[in-house]
Amino acid sequence: MLKTLNLFVSVFSKMCREIRFITRAGVIAVSLLLFCGIARAEKFVVAWAAVSALNSPFWVMNDAGFLKQEGLDIDFVYIASSPTVARATLAGDLAISASNGQVIVDAGLNGADLIAIGAVTNVVAFYVMAHPEIKTVRDLKGKAVGVTRFGAATDFGMRILLNKYGLEPIKDVPLVQIGGMPELTTALTKKAVLAAPMSQPMAYVVQQAGLKMIANLAKEGIPFMHLGFLTTRKFIREHRPQAKSFLRAYGKSIQFMYTHKEETRAIFARYTKIQDQGMLDGSIQYAFDFMEKIPLVKAQAFQVTLDQAAKNNPKAKQAKPEQFFDNSMVQELIDEGFFAKLWGK
Repeated sequence: MLKTLNLFVSVFSKMCREIRFITRAGVIAVSLLLFCGIARAEKFVVAWAAVSALNSPFWVMNDAGFLKQEGLDIDFVYIASSPTVARATLAGDLAISASNGQVIVDAGLNGADLIAIGAVTNVVAFYVMAHPEIKTVRDLKGKAVGVTRFGAATDFGMRILLNKYGLEPIKDVPLVQIGGMPELTTALTKKAVLAAPMSQPMAYVVQQAGLKMIANLAKEGIPFMHLGFLTTRKFIREHRPQAKSFLRAYGKSIQFMYTHKEETRAIFARYTKIQDQGMLDGSIQYAFDFMEKIPLVKAQAFQVTLDQAAKNNPKAKQAKPEQFFDNSMVQELIDEGFFAKLWGK
């Protein structure tokens, strides 16, 4: 089993490296795409951020034809670095991009014109996977826990979770930064760390190696905009109808995922390169566990982020959550009955 697991992690890591190579080319190409768009119908460039189920609405809205249905001409690029996404969005190279609340708060506190217009998920979207001897979160005291990078969503989520259970990060529970999800998987299986927050499909991989889930952060009540739609106020002023159409396409993509299981599985397989049916189904269930059917940003998701930021940045103490998001377009869709019609209620 370990040999198979290591082979999968190796293949997945290689795929991620290849995607990162393509991403660098994609970032260079963004400006070219925009330039070419001037010569024909107006084209927008949108970035998705990870080979993860939470980014699947981007894949579905494109492959299922909802963008064209909404009259949008969009080119997608994959950019795995949130700071790069933020810079490209601020520069106007990206119209809309996938990002987390921490990026928006950090940029906003420094005066940047970034704002969230919708949320894919308002909670820390991880399963905490651990070796069998770890039964509960409190059992992590004195045990090494892996995170991808300090300051990343994995780190943010683990610190909040440990605090909730009366444990102090670092002092009570050593946190070790490992790298990406494939590296976390390797560290877990080799017992370099005894637990880690995982997303799908890697949570499925370590589960097959005998690890157990000790916490589903969706059920732990930890608010955080793990993934949302990032843009600028300038873009909203100049292209509000298109931004609203994008949100409509998101709503349709989520409904499609619930009602077209086989087509959804095929789209997941296309983007993740996964063929294992159990892994695909686990990834889709992960998406269902965390994604919002109605993408309203929750103020508390930004308040928790501001509370964390205030430990190092005094500006965060005076800031209000509402400075960092705009729910007006989603609310208009609610008032128009769009979501009620979509879901039949």
